[in-house]
Amino acid sequence: MIILAVCVMGVGGLMWGLNRKPAAIDEPARGASSIHPAGIIAREDFVGDAACAECHPSIAFYHDQNGHSRTFRRAADRSLADRLDGRVVTDPERPGVSWEFLLDDDRFWVERRHGNRVDPLPIEFALGSGYHATTFVTRIEDDDDRGGGRGDLALREHRLSYFADDSIRLTPGHAEAIPLPGTDALGRIVRGDEAFDCLSCHVTLTSGTDPDRFDEETMIPNVTCERCHGPGRSHIEDARRGLDADSMVMPFGTGRNSTEDQMRLCGACHRHPADAPPNTIRPDNSELIRYQPVGLMQSACYTRSNGALSCTTCHDPHRRPSTDATFYTAACLSCHTPTQPEQIPCPVSPSQDCTSCHMPRLDSGQGIFFSDHWIRVREDLPTPPVDHPTETD
Repeated sequence: MIILAVCVMGVGGLMWGLNRKPAAIDEPARGASSIHPAGIIAREDFVGDAACAECHPSIAFYHDQNGHSRTFRRAADRSLADRLDGRVVTDPERPGVSWEFLLDDDRFWVERRHGNRVDPLPIEFALGSGYHATTFVTRIEDDDDRGGGRGDLALREHRLSYFADDSIRLTPGHAEAIPLPGTDALGRIVRGDEAFDCLSCHVTLTSGTDPDRFDEETMIPNVTCERCHGPGRSHIEDARRGLDADSMVMPFGTGRNSTEDQMRLCGACHRHPADAPPNTIRPDNSELIRYQPVGLMQSACYTRSNGALSCTTCHDPHRRPSTDATFYTAACLSCHTPTQPEQIPCPVSPSQDCTSCHMPRLDSGQGIFFSDHWIRVREDLPTPPVDHPTETD
């Protein structure tokens, strides 16, 4: 699966993500075929997570708890729509403006009210796992064409998002102080490639007929097993015929691809340095906190690891990221130990709590915290105290 928490993408307001340049290398078409080298893939080659679970039940169980498995829903189908039905909130920035969420059968929408004016806005899709936040998105008419292709796809990213603390607040990037291009009183309009990239990171396949279109009827929603491992039909058929494991290789998997391959796989949605606009990869750019592969690939830990360090060094791609600091400390100490002369132990805390100093959790906006993956000593942050055990402990 794509590593780390793809639910981040559902927060919306992707200042880099929606303005990023194409990668500097040749890439295949977007959708499932964009993240492994199999080229354009037919819809019938996909078998679904249930088929994978027949032989991999434990992995399937944990993947179902992972944010990747719930990154895209029709908004009216989510239990969240039931919870929000009838809720009224005041606009965080605009006095006299209120918003009411309404659900009627299979229709979910929000009404913006200012004085006697009422603007009803349908809510079509809910993006994000909900572990951090859920952002609402609706396709809109653009130049009298509601097609799903790159050139004519247009989305409204709604002004308000739902956050995991049961609050409704501004979608990041929608604040009046620093609005993103296309932002208005109702949200933000995103068109073309930007809109397509936004949706494609939340689904396995954007269309069953054309990888450059978004088709709700034939798409495969959410980040499924096959989004990262490739379509599984031939693999399943081989397994049922009793072929040995070495003969049933999927397009992508641990041990069969290089570290750079994996970083591009994860970076397809979590961002890769090749996609960065000029002059944005800087230690002082706090926006990079949200783009974990970018930060990691700048660190000395990555550049000096000779390909040994990648996302899966610390994260099981099928599970939610661990919140146990000792787990990550053990990963750090697997390389940074006093027994290895080339490694210099940390003078502050040589064997404890590595991430508090070198990968601190920082607010990326709206109270959503991510660990800074540009592993380094940050001079701009106070060093947290570390309780060292005494000889009598």
